[in-house]
Amino acid sequence: MTAPLPVIDMPHPDEFVERWLAPARPVVVRGLSFDRSAWTAEGLRARAGSLPTLVYGSLFDLEDVATLDDYLDDWFADGGSLGSLPPLDPGEDVPYVRWYNRLRDVEAAWGDDALARMADTWAAPACLPRSGLLLPVGGGDPVVDRFPYRGLLVAARGARTRLHRDPFGTDAVVAQFAGVKEAVLYEPGRASELHLGGDATSFGGFLDVRGDGSGGLAAEPDLAGQVRPGDLIYIPRGWLHDVLVLEDSLSVTWNFVHEAGSRELVRYLQTGAEGDSEWEILRWFRAQAGCPDLTPSDLAAELRQTLV
Repeated sequence: MTAPLPVIDMPHPDEFVERWLAPARPVVVRGLSFDRSAWTAEGLRARAGSLPTLVYGSLFDLEDVATLDDYLDDWFADGGSLGSLPPLDPGEDVPYVRWYNRLRDVEAAWGDDALARMADTWAAPACLPRSGLLLPVGGGDPVVDRFPYRGLLVAARGARTRLHRDPFGTDAVVAQFAGVKEAVLYEPGRASELHLGGDATSFGGFLDVRGDGSGGLAAEPDLAGQVRPGDLIYIPRGWLHDVLVLEDSLSVTWNFVHEAGSRELVRYLQTGAEGDSEWEILRWFRAQAGCPDLTPSDLAAELRQTLV
């Protein structure tokens, strides 16, 4: 039976770690600090409209490179509240902008410039710990520091992120600044039930729970709820999730590993990192911080020793 996502007011970081992060419990946190006037389609357009963006489909497949202006012109509505909008067409393929900060040394339409232009319009969520982070190395403020998969998300109504789990044992956070999203979550222990075989990566091989076009769900989630402006959703390591945009949406997402939730990262390094493309991203982030280039097994051993 699906339970509602818990919703709480902004807690102290110690409480967040103890009650939610360490036990890997999803939660929606209210009370983000941000400038609502800046986080509108026109506010974002004024600051970053001319910049090139990466436009994705529902399963992290890159579809296009276009300016933000072009995406907003093609896909964003002129307005309308959630209650007055027509029903969603579950069969429509609506792309979305996922503007990552740099993840590797390749030329791409990275989002670092766009994120920098918005940096004075929001603050790091007060509940998240700044110390005890294993990843990113040497950082802690998502407003100014590079995190793996930190991205500015610009998603038109009807866009989706299909069922997946986040890579190399990371926790995920999405700070919602405009629009509404619906998130459905499945416990990590259900991965084999929902896996279809073939692609074994974090971003592929799982059941498309909304794929039959009916608007229903092919598998009942463990948790479900909406994320609204001023909310943060915390999606713990290993939890599978599918997200549907109900109202044109602006948000920022990022991943991290805290020492209280590091077991999954160590397990990944011991059993799944060799040959995984996501390992190369982890290596790149460590290199940027001046860390030695270790094999996955050597890094796992180092982390085990540090965390004892």
